[in-house]
Amino acid sequence: MTDFWLPHLAFALLVFLILTRLTRNTTQRGILLAGSLLLSLVPVQGISLALQLRTYIGDLSVASLVLLGWATLSRFGVPPASAGDRLASLALFAGLAVLLYPAALGLSYADPYQLGFEPRPMLMVLGLLCVVLIVQRSWLGALALVLATLAFALRLGASENYWDYLIDPYLALYSLGALLLAGGR
Repeated sequence: MTDFWLPHLAFALLVFLILTRLTRNTTQRGILLAGSLLLSLVPVQGISLALQLRTYIGDLSVASLVLLGWATLSRFGVPPASAGDRLASLALFAGLAVLLYPAALGLSYADPYQLGFEPRPMLMVLGLLCVVLIVQRSWLGALALVLATLAFALRLGASENYWDYLIDPYLALYSLGALLLAGGR
C-alpha cells in the first residue's frame, strides 16, 4: 500500500516546488500544496497522474523525498538548511552515487548493489556516517539517512534493496552537479 502513496507524495512535492514561485503568501502555498496532492490523484487513461509519472521516472528514494520535503517546508517558513549542512548532505549523496553508479553502468567488476539486499555492513558504516553528520550538526543528511533506513526496515517502498531507499539517479545527478557548482565558486 505504501508503494502507492510514495509516488503521490513525490508528485505533489515536485509540482509544488516547481509552481511555488507563482504564490505570494503561505495561504496560497498551502492551497497549491493541497491542489498538487489532489492533482496527483487525477486519473488519466485509468491511472493517476502520479503513477503515470512513476512509469517514466521510476520511484524516488526516501532521501530524495526528505530533501524535497525540507525544501517544501522552507517555503512555509521553516529555516532552510545551513550552507555547511547542505554541503555535507550533498557530499554524502555524491559519495554514495560514486560508489554505486559506476558499477551499475558496468564500469567496475564490484557489485555494491548486491550489498543492499543484506545491508548489515552497510548499515553499520552508514550509522557511523550518521553519527558524524550529527556531530557536525548536519541535520538534513542525518535525517535523510535515518528516515531512509527506517523506511527500509519497515519495507515502506516497493524495493527490497537498501540502495533504492538511499539514492536514486536524480539525487545522484543533483548532488554531483551541485557539488561541482559549489566547487567552481
